[in-house]
Amino acid sequence: MKVDINISKEVKEPYVVIHTAEMTPEVSELANTISEISGQSVGRIIGTIDDRKIIIEADKISVIRVENEKVFIVSESMTYRVNKRMYELLDILGKDFMQVSKSASINLKFLRSVEPYFNGVMVLNLKDGEKEYISRKYVPELKKYLSI
Repeated sequence: MKVDINISKEVKEPYVVIHTAEMTPEVSELANTISEISGQSVGRIIGTIDDRKIIIEADKISVIRVENEKVFIVSESMTYRVNKRMYELLDILGKDFMQVSKSASINLKFLRSVEPYFNGVMVLNLKDGEKEYISRKYVPELKKYLSI
């Protein structure tokens, strides 16, 4: 990988531009690492669908799910595979995301309604039509968020 550094007094704040022929796991990891070092989250995640790398904006993500030890993101009715663990995504995506079960997290901005289900479990209905179940362990944090 080639690295160029240009120093100019006209630049007010350092920024990084990555030129690449295709989005590879190496390039994705590099972008995330640079963002973490600078103390800013990227606000976007790289997802894979049909061997294509797609940039997913954080505000478009409704659900993060773990299935068979693989992490998936639901965004705008599409499901993308992500090469990060759920806790890493939650760190990157910030306070608008909350884990609701061992295998799922939601974007709180997408929360439309909450219904009781069975045995202390609740159903979360999201604005994009997705449904997720929140287990009893995570209900107190949701109640705190909803101020109930």
